[in-house]
Amino acid sequence: MEINEKIKIGSSDLEKISKISRIIRRSETFFVAGHVKPDGDSLGSALALASVLKRFGKKVCVYSSDETPDFLKFLKGTDEIKRMAKKGDMFDCAIVLESLDFSRMGNIITPKQAKKIINIDHHFAHTNFGNVNYVVPSSASTAELVLNILEYMKVKLTKNEAESLYTGILNDTGRFQQTNTTPDSHVACARLMRFGINVNDIYKKIYENNSINTLRLRGLALYGIKTILNNHVSYIVLRRNMFKKLGSKNLTTDGIINYTLKVKNVKIGCLFGEIDKKTTRISCRSVKDFNVLEVMRKFGGGGHKNAAGCIIKTGINASIKLISNVLKEKLNSYDL
Repeated sequence: MEINEKIKIGSSDLEKISKISRIIRRSETFFVAGHVKPDGDSLGSALALASVLKRFGKKVCVYSSDETPDFLKFLKGTDEIKRMAKKGDMFDCAIVLESLDFSRMGNIITPKQAKKIINIDHHFAHTNFGNVNYVVPSSASTAELVLNILEYMKVKLTKNEAESLYTGILNDTGRFQQTNTTPDSHVACARLMRFGINVNDIYKKIYENNSINTLRLRGLALYGIKTILNNHVSYIVLRRNMFKKLGSKNLTTDGIINYTLKVKNVKIGCLFGEIDKKTTRISCRSVKDFNVLEVMRKFGGGGHKNAAGCIIKTGINASIKLISNVLKEKLNSYDL
């Protein structure tokens, strides 16, 4: 069935897509990468793009400074991902996906190693580090922006490419439950479904294929969930000894933070992850008009209005105090 609904693209963005198309067609060698700790959106977008470029006869490789999470290893091409480019490697074009700045990929390439840099992103907090910066904060995912480019170039996707892009949208919209989900997100998925993907199968591979210890970690995390600030904020703590108790430091933590917003009356949920005794990774989620990006920016972080994060150079207990103090000020400005 043909999907006739059109995704709205502004004239400025259309001009950027046109420039990206010209660079792609004129380039022969490509570096493609997303941010550190790859998720479904950054990795799915990268794999789909790389596959299309290879079909164009281009020389291309996907890079990632971190290992592919187990729940994404079903995507075609993950077994060919390289850790970093060699110092002597030169590329006609580097396509950087879902990264606030060039360093967000990790130390896997320098800007001087690419003649042209294409920056594709959907975050509010970003730096225009590319020769072309196709950044659309209103988009729910980078995968949707990649699909816009490929449709402009009249590319007929393979089933595997469509599967990768669908994974990106599914992952970054929180299974279409987050407030960043838009009509365009659903239209894009409808278009991708035309290529024969099995959306139920993709869902199960991503969300219902956990190891027993991953589920046990979730149990440990939920047992310690707490509420503060008149029960308007809930938070979960992940300490290193929890991973040690389960015999692995690489257990999937995706989805744990979503439980913080399942508590009655909670407006903001936080996940505090212990990197070491003096460093904490913080993720925040919020409902409706509560802008957690503003809070995370105070600590050098980034993300979206309702989903953002940062890293603080303090221990978990001190981090909880710092964040709660800022959240208290923000909550006081709302009519609760």
